[in-house]
Amino acid sequence: MEQPDPHAQHPRAMRCGRRAVLAAAPAVLLPAAARGGAGQPGAAGLVWPTRPVRIYAGSAAGGSLDATARILANALAPRLGQSFVVENRGGAGGSLTFEPVMRAAPDGHALTLNNSGALVVNPLLQANPAVQPFEDLAPVALASEVLTVLVTPADRPWQRLEDLVAAARARPGELSWGHPGVGSSPWLAALLLDRMAELRTISVPYRGGGPAMLDLLAGRLDYMFATTPTALPHVQAGRLRALAVPTPQRLPFLASVPTVAELGYAGFELRGWFGILTTKGTPRPIIERLHGAINEALRDPASVAQLAEQGMSPLLAESPDAFARYAAEERERWGPLARAAAAREAAAQ
Repeated sequence: MEQPDPHAQHPRAMRCGRRAVLAAAPAVLLPAAARGGAGQPGAAGLVWPTRPVRIYAGSAAGGSLDATARILANALAPRLGQSFVVENRGGAGGSLTFEPVMRAAPDGHALTLNNSGALVVNPLLQANPAVQPFEDLAPVALASEVLTVLVTPADRPWQRLEDLVAAARARPGELSWGHPGVGSSPWLAALLLDRMAELRTISVPYRGGGPAMLDLLAGRLDYMFATTPTALPHVQAGRLRALAVPTPQRLPFLASVPTVAELGYAGFELRGWFGILTTKGTPRPIIERLHGAINEALRDPASVAQLAEQGMSPLLAESPDAFARYAAEERERWGPLARAAAAREAAAQ
């Protein structure tokens, strides 16, 4: 199985030059006739939403996905004239959010906000997946991207990534790491490290990044790739030690922490992202209005600042269709690695 080519062209929906182009675009990407303000009709007399909108967040409370859901809920309510209620449904790799949205009336009042693992990776790992998110639901918008950092409890003996790798090689099948679900970006990052460093370790799934972090802090795990909003306060407090980041360059707020790539694993890069879908059959004008409101909210300096405080940044797609194309590219990029890891775990059982 070939490893994903880290140098292959992989267009990000909002990044570098393209990020600047999107930032300069109009606040709402819909035609003016389709917008409509809070309580005002849009195209063809559209009045939406007509009651509170429920956002099913695919993680336990306290993680970066939960934070994104609440930032969006607070930003969308005044823009659309109805409250947005967040309901956390962690576990099962985030898939517990799909059923209530699929059962809802196709009117845009039920949304799922989920991570890239639940949306694009997990269906690849099942022979007959119960849900194919981009077939059984309607894509709406990208939301945010989140960075991860490789951390270990401060009382562990390894001071550098090289020390951790040496310990894992000396004790194959003993060191354990946590993750918020199969298919999540922390899961993929740890698998990629296993593959590139030729390690044999134990993966431990949790219902979200928050519960996994609790066990790491308690010493029940040896290390994990944790999202920066979850890990950074504990690194700053000295409870965790940051060993490396899976980004092309060092992070400004962790400037002393090297990248995995500069430690000898060329091309090691991974970021997680979150996206929003709604019930299949929802009228296109509703989806477009919601997409435009989400993009407007994510461009708001207040939302940008709130995401930055959580170690995240907005990730915008130009349209619902662009979001679907972006997800398809991600499936192609990470599918081979995820399938090979799943096959390995099945063979070991």
